[in-house]
Amino acid sequence: MNTTIQAVAEAAGVSKTTVSFVLNNRHPQVRAIPKETRERIRRCAAELGYRKNPIAASLRTGKPLWIGVMMEIKEEENLNWMWSPFFEMALLGGVQKTLSEQGYFTLLGAQSSTDDHESLDSLASAGLGGLILKSPRGESLRRAQEMMDSGLPLVAVFPVHKEDLYPNTVDLDNKTAGNRVAELLMFAKRRSPMYILNEDATPSELLRCEGFKEIYEQQYGIEPACCLLPKDANENQRIQMIADAVIKHKPDGIMATETANSFQTSYALGKTSYSVPNDVAIIGFDCFSFRSADNVRMSAMGVSWWHAGRSAAEMLLEIVHNDNKPLEPCSLEPRFIPGDTTPPILEQMASPRYIGEPMWL
Repeated sequence: MNTTIQAVAEAAGVSKTTVSFVLNNRHPQVRAIPKETRERIRRCAAELGYRKNPIAASLRTGKPLWIGVMMEIKEEENLNWMWSPFFEMALLGGVQKTLSEQGYFTLLGAQSSTDDHESLDSLASAGLGGLILKSPRGESLRRAQEMMDSGLPLVAVFPVHKEDLYPNTVDLDNKTAGNRVAELLMFAKRRSPMYILNEDATPSELLRCEGFKEIYEQQYGIEPACCLLPKDANENQRIQMIADAVIKHKPDGIMATETANSFQTSYALGKTSYSVPNDVAIIGFDCFSFRSADNVRMSAMGVSWWHAGRSAAEMLLEIVHNDNKPLEPCSLEPRFIPGDTTPPILEQMASPRYIGEPMWL
């Protein structure tokens, strides 16, 4: 027989209403309940094996149990990097675990990188209780804004522009991430910096560069060199351009601003006489899940996609449960994962894991 709220209430010595407020995280009522009481209720519920009945709750409240998650699938094979599924799975895993803990089900949708807004419309027509989107843009962004304005609880993860669906967003603090890369390289005594930037860089990448330059200018009064990669260059051309820039500027520390040029930078150094990391240290972004040139493991700055997914789901549930609309975006702290492209001294600067995060990340 399933344990009831009444049984939990009797074990905790409180009313059924108090148990309901705590187990459903009902705001603002739960804030008035002492922390010790909340912990006792949750402990009793766990000991008794209490599980919420999401279907009964849905019938009682009239709120749908399905939350849509719209992911982006890259149609062009050359853009579908071999490591990208791990990031997408981590993001989805963080969302799904958080939603399932609260009795919700995940309905997954996928759209192409060519602004396939019909897929978004199809997903939204399923009678969702809320929607989480990764990096919406173009017509999909416009449609998402309309949905949010019409009352659908909605959160965007890694928005292309800061103002997209503001403030219902979860993103890496990109400028701080750039600051952090500079500080790490300076800790390793690298004073001839360079950064790799795509000509069609996203606003997030530009913020990383801004943060990177800011620290070097403040500390040493120097302007880091820049290797600007044309958007129409193929991979081999980009690798050669990076190698040429290294030979020209002779950097001892490099920040690569996104996943692809992080990978290419490691290969470019193999075309020079510089050794990694003795002569040149490299810190890339979101590239800690793969090995590149000479089978080396990249040192990376970025964010836990699993944690980003969990944060997005938590933000959405606050809107769904309590109509608590965010006043400001959720800004995630940058995370450093040392690898083989930075000196061993930086291993002590590794970021701690997030509680509950899968060990394979």
